[in-house]
Amino acid sequence: MDKLATGAFRDRAPAMGARSGMGATAATATRVTLDHGLTVGRQALPGQVVLDHPNVSRRHAAFDVTDGAVVLRELGGSNGTYVNGERLRGARALVQGDRIDIGPFRLTFDGAALTRVRQVGAAHLAVRAVSYDVPGAGRILHAASLVVRPSGFVCIIGSNGAGKSTLMNIMAGRTRPTEGAVLLNGIDLHRNFDALKRDIAFVPQQDVLHEQLTLRQALDYAAQLRLPPETTRAQRQEAVHEAARAVDLLDRLDQRIGALSGGQKKCASLAAEILNQPALLFLDEVTSGLDETTDGEIMRLLRRLADAGMIVVVVTHTLANVAEFADQVVCMGRGGQPGFIGTPAEVLAFFAVRRLGEVFARLDEHGAVYWRTRFEQGVATTVARPIAVSASPDPAQPRPPARRGVPAEARRMARQGRILLRRNVRLLAADHRTLTMAAVQSVLIGGLIGYAFSRFGTGAERLAAEMALLLLLGLSAIWLGCNAASKEIVGELAIFRRERDIGVSTAAFIGAKYLVSGVFTVMQLAVVYGLVCVLAQRIPGSRPEQFALLTVGAMAGTAIGLLISALANTPDQATTIVPLALVPQLVLAGVLVPKLPHLAASLARVAVSGYWLTEAMKSVFIAAAGPIRVIDAHTGALTAMTAAPAGRGAAIILAQAVGFLLLAYLVARLRHAGRGRHQYM
Repeated sequence: MDKLATGAFRDRAPAMGARSGMGATAATATRVTLDHGLTVGRQALPGQVVLDHPNVSRRHAAFDVTDGAVVLRELGGSNGTYVNGERLRGARALVQGDRIDIGPFRLTFDGAALTRVRQVGAAHLAVRAVSYDVPGAGRILHAASLVVRPSGFVCIIGSNGAGKSTLMNIMAGRTRPTEGAVLLNGIDLHRNFDALKRDIAFVPQQDVLHEQLTLRQALDYAAQLRLPPETTRAQRQEAVHEAARAVDLLDRLDQRIGALSGGQKKCASLAAEILNQPALLFLDEVTSGLDETTDGEIMRLLRRLADAGMIVVVVTHTLANVAEFADQVVCMGRGGQPGFIGTPAEVLAFFAVRRLGEVFARLDEHGAVYWRTRFEQGVATTVARPIAVSASPDPAQPRPPARRGVPAEARRMARQGRILLRRNVRLLAADHRTLTMAAVQSVLIGGLIGYAFSRFGTGAERLAAEMALLLLLGLSAIWLGCNAASKEIVGELAIFRRERDIGVSTAAFIGAKYLVSGVFTVMQLAVVYGLVCVLAQRIPGSRPEQFALLTVGAMAGTAIGLLISALANTPDQATTIVPLALVPQLVLAGVLVPKLPHLAASLARVAVSGYWLTEAMKSVFIAAAGPIRVIDAHTGALTAMTAAPAGRGAAIILAQAVGFLLLAYLVARLRHAGRGRHQYM
C-alpha cells in the first residue's frame, strides 16, 4: 500500500512507493517539489519522504536547496545512492534530467522537483538481441530476445551447450553481452549494474550458505550484511522469519544447514536471497539432482514468489513441472540458438510433441537454426521481440566532480568486517572436525619436536641442535598459519562471489579471514611451544621473546596461506601448493645452507619470512647466551655468530605479512570479485 510522507510533506507529497508483503509492489507516480529541500529514508520522520523498502536506510539522502541549486547529499545509506548509475560520494549538484536510484526506487530531477517516481518492484525486463562470444571458441549465444513482464515465471531449457546459463547470466547482469542489451524498466542493466544489483537475486547451482551454521544463524548474518545498519535486531529477526516462511522452512530455523535435505538446502539459499525483497530472481539448476516431488515443491514455491510480484527466471533440466507452473519457456538449441519462446502450451504445439522432454530431440532433428527461422517467420514472433523501450541515456550536461566519501566507505567496511569476524568465529567453533584435527596436530608436532630435542649433546653437536630447534619452531609457525588459511577463500568461492554482488567489501572479507585464522594459528602455536618448553632440554634464548617472534611468523604464514587460497581454483589445489610454498622457507632460511648464493640470499631477504624469522631468533639466542663461537666454513677459524637485530627481523616479517595480505586482496578482487566477461559461465 502507499504511504504518506511525514512532517511538512504529509499534506502535499505521498510517499514515493512501498512494498506490501513478500515481493508485492505498489508504486506511485508523483511530483515532489524541492523549494526548501528534503530528506528521504525508510522511517517516518519529521520533514522526510518515506521510501519503504529494506534496501533504504532510516535516513538515506538529503536534497539541499541553496540559491536555487539542488545538491544531493548522502546521509550514510549503507546500500548507496546512485546518480545516473554512478554511486554518490559525499554530495553532488543535480542538473535537469538526472536520474537518482535509492534502493528499488527511481526518481528523475526535472530542474525543480522529483518526478517520474517508480519502484523497480514492478519490474519489466527486455532482452534485446544479446549475443556472446568466447575468444577462441566463437559465438556461443546468438541474438536472443525476449520480454519478461511483472510477475513473470520463465524457464530456460535446452541440452548441454545450448547457452542456457550464458543467457541467464546476461539477463542477471553477471555477464556482459558481446552484442545487444538488457533493459530493466527501460534502463540499461549492464551500464547501471551497481545501481540495480541489490534488487536482483541470484541463486547459483552451488549452495551459498555455510553448512556448519543453523539456518537461523546463516540467515541472520545474511540479513546483517544485506539490510541497512540501523535495522534493529527485532526487525532483522522478522525479516529472517518472513524469508523462512516464504520458502516453507520456518520449522527448520534451528536445524544445522548441513543436516537439511538437498531440496531444503536450495530453499535455504533462496531464503537468503529474498531477505531484502528483490524484484528479480534468477536460479541456475536449483533442482538438479533432486527427485520429481522435491522439484515440484520448489517450482510451486517459485510460482508463489512470482505471483507475489517477483520476476523469476530459472535454468532447468528437470521438465516434469515446468508446464504446470511456468508462464514462458525459452527453448535453446545447440550452439546458443533460441529455437522458440512462448507459453508451455505454445511450445508443445509448435514442436508437435506431447511432453516438453521431447523438445530436445525435435530441436536436434532439423537443427536449431531451422527451428529459429521457422519461429521468427511464424505468428509467434511477437512473443520474442522486445517492445520498444527507451534506454534513458545519461544527460550530457557537465556536472561538478563528486567528492570522495572515504569516512562513509570506511565505516561500511568496518561494519562488514565485524559481522564477518563474528561469523568466522562461529563457523570455526561449530567445525568440530577441524578443531579436533588442529588439537591433535598441535600435540603431535609439539610432542615430537620436544622429544627429539630432549638432549642437545655437547660441543658443536649442541649448537647444531639448538639451531635446528629454532629452525623447526620457525617453520612450524609459518606452516601452521599457511595450512590453516590456505582453504579460507577458495573453500567459500560461491559465497564470496555472491556476497560481493550484494556489496560486501573484499577487504572486509579478507581481513576477517586473516584475523580469525591468525588467532587460531597462534593458539595452535601456543600448544606446540608449550610442549617443546616442557619436553626439550631448553629453548635457546628468552622464551617470551622467542614466542613473540614465532607469533609474528605465524601471522606471516597466515597471509601466505590466504594468498595461496586466492590463487587456487579448488581446495585440493590449495593443499598441493602449500608444501611448494614452504620449501623456500626451509632451504633459504640460512640454517641448512649457511652460505647461500648471492641471488638466493637476495630473494630470501625480500620474500622469505623464514629467513628473517631465523635471523631474529638467532639474535635473541645470542643476546641470552653471550658470544657464540662457530667455525667459519671458508677459513676454518673460530668466529662469533652474528644475526640481524631481532626488532629489525620482526619488522621485516610484519612488512612481508602486509605485502602477502595485500596480494591476496588484489588477487581475490581481480579473479573472483569482479563482474567479468566470463564470470558464472
